[in-house]
Amino acid sequence: MTNDGTTHLKTDLAYVLVALGSTTIWSVLSGWLLYFYLPPAGEGVPLVPAVLFSIALFANRIIDAVIDPPIGYLSDHTRSRWGRRRPFMLAAALPMLVCFVLLWTPPVPGESIWNLIYVVVVLELYNVAYSFLHISYEALLPELAPTDQHRVRISAWSAGFQIIAMILGSLAGVFIEMWGYARMALVYAVAMLPFFYGPILVLRERSERQIAPAQRQGFWQSLVLTWRNPAFRVYTITWALYWATMTLVPIMIPFVATEICHLTKSDAVYFYMASVLASLVCYPLITWLANRLGKWIVYTGSLLASAVVLSMLFVVGPGLPGGVPVAVQGIAWAVLGAIAVSGAVVLSPALAAEITDYDERLTGQRREGSYYAAWGLLDNVVSGAASALVPLLLLLGRSQSDPQGPLGVRMIGVVGGALMLAAFVVFWRYPLRRGQGIGG
Repeated sequence: MTNDGTTHLKTDLAYVLVALGSTTIWSVLSGWLLYFYLPPAGEGVPLVPAVLFSIALFANRIIDAVIDPPIGYLSDHTRSRWGRRRPFMLAAALPMLVCFVLLWTPPVPGESIWNLIYVVVVLELYNVAYSFLHISYEALLPELAPTDQHRVRISAWSAGFQIIAMILGSLAGVFIEMWGYARMALVYAVAMLPFFYGPILVLRERSERQIAPAQRQGFWQSLVLTWRNPAFRVYTITWALYWATMTLVPIMIPFVATEICHLTKSDAVYFYMASVLASLVCYPLITWLANRLGKWIVYTGSLLASAVVLSMLFVVGPGLPGGVPVAVQGIAWAVLGAIAVSGAVVLSPALAAEITDYDERLTGQRREGSYYAAWGLLDNVVSGAASALVPLLLLLGRSQSDPQGPLGVRMIGVVGGALMLAAFVVFWRYPLRRGQGIGG
């Protein structure tokens, strides 16, 4: 470590490589699991009852939300020679990947309640392992990057590697057509395993940040202190609305490609590739703008732009003036959406780290795990609600053969736009926005 507290390049690289592995798995899961269990007409038979699947997904997320705060509290108060976070990351990565593979191997080939029970149980095991890994991983950022400049830089790096991960995840449609779902999942799990265990062995924690037993707060006291942070309250509501949208968008891409743009499953890769490349171009610009204008201005602008662009999915189709091919319209919509949301993607980790610093000024302790667990709780509730909403919206029409066409697919874009508009309104009241630029 240098005198200014920034970490060595290899530590930064190790940190973002974990993001590469976890985002690749997440993008495959969020993009194709619903499509696998509830395919459009002509693409296969449903494997689970749609309404029960929706309810089960939400119930599954509620269970995850209950366990996240204890995981964060345990991560904050663990003392070991490996640090507070790494023991949980090391223990959770392999079980998470095993469960990821099992999700694509339901016991019954057709629609069955047994498939529903199976996917709920395996998905819950996956989510528990994911929570142990991800809460501990995210809680490392304020420690590895102690300055605001460094946090925005490593957040941009992380976002860039997540884009690479989404490119890798976008190839899932091609692999599914080549090998089928189960073999595709196995290939991804084996390929991503080194991106978890190699970096975890490189990362180092500061022993002085471990909380002494005499200074430990009770679990409920820790929750109350977290909620009393005003910056946490505003950001958390904003993030919940933003993350609901980020849950909806990957789910709908295969449907947009096949049912609105009349392409094949493997053509979904063009939507992913175009959007992620657009994001990569934007990330250096976002860092520069945050340096000049401050994180708050760039973040709010990104939320508002996303609200406008996502809603435009409703008009994508052959009726658009100018005779632009529907496939071009769809890919253009994906590109504009990626550009609009890039500010929120890059700056969210830096804002979260800023809030944990503010908590230290309020409480005198480093309690990153409690904060990231709270956001993990919201992740489970919000993404669970969003995932549960999607099958219900698709009942309005998810296929060209439905009476209303893919109306439900289009409505997902409208709902996402409304959520981002609400996030913009809430974040307008963020209390740390004054003088909080990168140099602030």
